[in-house]
Amino acid sequence: MTKKTHLIPLVLCIAMITSSCSMLSDQNKLLDPEKPITITVWNYYNGTIKVKFDELVSRFNETIGAEQGIVVEAQSYGDVNELADAVFESANEEIGAMPMPDIFASYPDNAFRVDQRSELADLNDYFTKEELSGIREEFLSEGMFGDENALKILPIAKSTEVLYLNKTYWDVFAKKTGADLSSLSTWEGLAQTAKEYYESTGKPFFSVDANANFMLVSAMQLGEELYQYRGFEASLNFREDTAYRIWMNYYIPYVNGYYAKSGRFSSDDARTGAIAAYTGSTAGASYFPGQVESDGASTPIEVMALPYPHYEGGKAYAVQQGAGMCISKSDAAHEYAASVFLKWFIDVPQNVEFAAATGYLPVKTEALDADTVLKEMEKENITNGTVKKTIEAAIDMIQSYSLYGNKPFEESYELRSILETSLFEQVKHDLEVLERRVQAGEDRQAVIDELCTMDHFKSWYDDFTGRIQSEISRNR
Repeated sequence: MTKKTHLIPLVLCIAMITSSCSMLSDQNKLLDPEKPITITVWNYYNGTIKVKFDELVSRFNETIGAEQGIVVEAQSYGDVNELADAVFESANEEIGAMPMPDIFASYPDNAFRVDQRSELADLNDYFTKEELSGIREEFLSEGMFGDENALKILPIAKSTEVLYLNKTYWDVFAKKTGADLSSLSTWEGLAQTAKEYYESTGKPFFSVDANANFMLVSAMQLGEELYQYRGFEASLNFREDTAYRIWMNYYIPYVNGYYAKSGRFSSDDARTGAIAAYTGSTAGASYFPGQVESDGASTPIEVMALPYPHYEGGKAYAVQQGAGMCISKSDAAHEYAASVFLKWFIDVPQNVEFAAATGYLPVKTEALDADTVLKEMEKENITNGTVKKTIEAAIDMIQSYSLYGNKPFEESYELRSILETSLFEQVKHDLEVLERRVQAGEDRQAVIDELCTMDHFKSWYDDFTGRIQSEISRNR
């Protein structure tokens, strides 16, 4: 090998380093403390989450922002759906819509459809591989689109789901029946326990808070992803036997009265004592009531947070959720300034502080430690016991569970609403049918048995798969 050949790798290496340094230098020249750039951030935070986010934005503006010439302005929308609609309208340049924000919070489904109309920045252009390698892999991969794995969403705080339990109610039930907490680790065990609870107390035991998550994760636990992907398109991959396992552990308990949901959120039913347990987001830990309010009286209760159930013989999967942040394509200065803020926000001190105050999980692997987050909670004087128990349970759970977030595709935003409503609307409809027929003089159990037949399941399955396939076909 000649000396010239030996020199080629060295020359290339020097060129790459020089190019990288030149790019960094060029980006730094985009900012001027004397002429600060204003960066708009749209989010859907409310309550304590909004307070903490706004506090951190102010801290950034007073420190890094002031030093480099960046002013961040945060605007909160009512909820994640309202935010998604507002961003989509801006991306479409609809009449009356605001200009696209520099940064906005988004789930993959909405980020994908926005990107089809108003391109989002590839964050690989602003974050080094080393910076991104510190983020938990599943959190990061959720925001990657397409064959080239462009990074369109930066995870800033994540959540999963756990099983919340009114331990006060459970202890009374367990003492009477000998029920064991281990039965709640599987969907089959949970359904059987709910049946026994109903027979013992005359009340439903459990509720599913997010039906779409339940459907998606159930499919993964049973060995198949709900969709098959081909680039930016997907097709339904929902075998009848998988659907039947889900039906047996969702529809059957609901129709029999073992499960129930009457409020908008399951925490509403937990607050009145209508149910004793539900699966819900770790980010909603503070909403699990510390007391039951019923018949004009308020009774303190103890709360437990347990791992998300899985199917017998199935895999241990739990959902990953929590919107990340997207940077809109605009100009080099605004995109770079936006990336500076996001880099600062996901750095461990700030990110752990945000997580501790809100019940979210930090995104960097080094910070996914219960002791780290709990110490920060003590520092922040956060005394909510449910949040503390939830953080401990969630961080312990994700050490052995796989986390799942479905990939976005052309119709994924619209299809999620079908996943959210189809099975639950079937339950609601059939419970109304049940009550009408019982009031007309029919035997309750006989009607329930009729509703729980294989033919009735197949009718729902055919309708569900037909709606999904129709929605996919309509958009192609």
